[in-house]
Amino acid sequence: MQEDNRPHQHPQHDEPDRSGARISRRALSTLGVAGAVLAGGQLLTPTAAHAKPADADRGRPKAADATIASVAQLRTTPGAAGQRVALIGYHADRPGVGGGELHWDASSTEADNGGTVFAVSGVATGRWKRPASNRLSLAWFGCTGEGVADDSARVQAAVDSLPIGGVIEAGPGKVRLEQTVRVQNVPILFQGAGVTDNVDYSTQYVVATGAADGFQFVAVRGGGLRDLQVRGEGLTGGYLVATERTELQNNYMMTFSNVRFRDGFNGMALRGCNSIRFLNCVWNGFRGDQVILLNGVGDFSRADPVEFVQCGIAAGTGNNNTDNLVIDGLGGSIKFIATAVLFGRHGIWLRNRTGQAGPKFLYFEGGGFENGHGVPVLLEAGAQAQFTNTYISADNEHDAVRVGAGFTGSATITNSVIRGCGRNGIDIGSTRVTVTGCLIGNNGRTAHPSFSRPVTNVAANGSGGVRVTTSAPHGWETGDRITIGDVTGSTEANGKWRITVVSETTFDLVGVVFSRAYAGGGAAWRNGAGINIRSTASRVVVTGNAIGSLADGISRQDYGVVCDAADVLVTGNDLAGNTVGAYQITGNETAQTRFVENKGVAQYDGWLNARVDGPVTDGLIDFGNFLYLDGQRIRIVRVTRRLTAGTCSVRLDADGTAVGGGALSTDGTVQATTLAAPYALDGVGGPKRLRLRVSNAVGATGLEVQFAYQLVS
Repeated sequence: MQEDNRPHQHPQHDEPDRSGARISRRALSTLGVAGAVLAGGQLLTPTAAHAKPADADRGRPKAADATIASVAQLRTTPGAAGQRVALIGYHADRPGVGGGELHWDASSTEADNGGTVFAVSGVATGRWKRPASNRLSLAWFGCTGEGVADDSARVQAAVDSLPIGGVIEAGPGKVRLEQTVRVQNVPILFQGAGVTDNVDYSTQYVVATGAADGFQFVAVRGGGLRDLQVRGEGLTGGYLVATERTELQNNYMMTFSNVRFRDGFNGMALRGCNSIRFLNCVWNGFRGDQVILLNGVGDFSRADPVEFVQCGIAAGTGNNNTDNLVIDGLGGSIKFIATAVLFGRHGIWLRNRTGQAGPKFLYFEGGGFENGHGVPVLLEAGAQAQFTNTYISADNEHDAVRVGAGFTGSATITNSVIRGCGRNGIDIGSTRVTVTGCLIGNNGRTAHPSFSRPVTNVAANGSGGVRVTTSAPHGWETGDRITIGDVTGSTEANGKWRITVVSETTFDLVGVVFSRAYAGGGAAWRNGAGINIRSTASRVVVTGNAIGSLADGISRQDYGVVCDAADVLVTGNDLAGNTVGAYQITGNETAQTRFVENKGVAQYDGWLNARVDGPVTDGLIDFGNFLYLDGQRIRIVRVTRRLTAGTCSVRLDADGTAVGGGALSTDGTVQATTLAAPYALDGVGGPKRLRLRVSNAVGATGLEVQFAYQLVS
């Protein structure tokens, strides 16, 4: 019989295993011969496959010895030394999610952590392990991404499986935390698939821990969060994220990048941390005490330094009693770069409730504050704060910036816009405050009858003064300036007054004597200034600012500056455009009180004085000073004059020629005229002899004339 030279064909029928299950020879060949393969949940030892050249698989990853459908199956399947398996998925109904290659470590007795180490039921020694890595997926630990079941234990197991730190990846999907996840000592970075504001996309950690914190970082050196969303659900306390220190170590060099925090109770507490940075993070929707708290009881728990770069911090439109940023106790080098602080109550609040050292070294540049229901910048305690290129506004009844007497260092506000609050633009009660190059306007926005408190009674206060009662809480403070109108009977109450607060609905009018019985009516409203300087302030410098109406022409400030302090310098400002006047000085002036060279207010550099004690006749009269204008330019801005008897007219002459304008009539009363068109005199080109010219004298005696001038150069 002729020999058949065709290649031998293996039969394709199935051969039974010892359990009765069948597996094809083709499948055996595909899976390979090293170790065991799985069929029907049982381990099989395949027959030999065709031999291949020794270098056939060189450079290629070796195929797994078996496939396993789920972790549940893996935990019932012991392996052999060195064996590798391909896990199809963590859960049998979710192939491809949480799977990967594992190997059998025959000598291991490690605890099953549900993600990288798996024990087999009934097997004391030997574990399935994932390849060692410092980058883990929460899917490896059984997180499904649905956010329905509590994933806290799975996330904590992932943290604990990185004893020297690493990256924990999640998403896209939802990870639900009903218990606090604690990271201690090691740098763990939680990384998502992207940040979003939508509750259905990308990576989200849903914190549903009740009154407990969501994440706690304790004495870690690195790590943080990035590219994900952390949002609360039904929280009644705690923080979405909190840092703590151990007795020996702070948190150090943590970074939070591209993270959206939302819908929590409190947002974040930073204690015992150093070199913490937030980049492109957003907070919104918090109804607790504050969005972010930096709290240091002493050097051992201070937050220093901390940086916020291109962030948005907002308690939320409906959370009017939640503060945005509270720095309480010792903290330093806190920087905000291009950061927006919106809604809520106070914007940034420096205070000290710890009884130890207060905060300092606050720096805010770019960005700003808006739409809050409290004080955007409240410096109640601490030292050294600087705001530059910042927009500060809040449409409410409080100050835009308030520097209290307890703030004992130095504060500077430069090149900023401050507008639209219901009291003062800046209220200063501290020392060493400098305001430079700012635009300040439209403050005192509630200084209008539309925002008034109805008056229900005016009575004697028991000390001869006037006590006013309003129908609703007024919300004012002692020292505030208010206006009262339309009171009948006790009409002495009508006008603008300082007040001393007695209760939430009563106050006394400072310096007003009660004299008439109240007959009814009346309304009271509070006034505001661009800058209000309290009697407790000292070494205040206000220079180079525009304090008055803004570009839209609206101004509700009564004065540009109101000053109760003695040690101040207000110079070189544009104070035009305020509703009542450029400034009001109400305190005791000393040699350190200087209001000079401000636009919008009469400023005089000198006076030309002439006096004739006896009869006055027509002609030229020499001044007692400044006979020649030599090498200078001046302008005459105001003329004051009087006669003992009779009448005449006066004007200024230079070298026998009228300087400008018409002659001013003079009689027995003191008359002062501010010139609408000041007279300009130029003595640079050569000396000019200045004299007073009298004309139309009729029975005139005892003439006194004063020309006020300003130096032009």
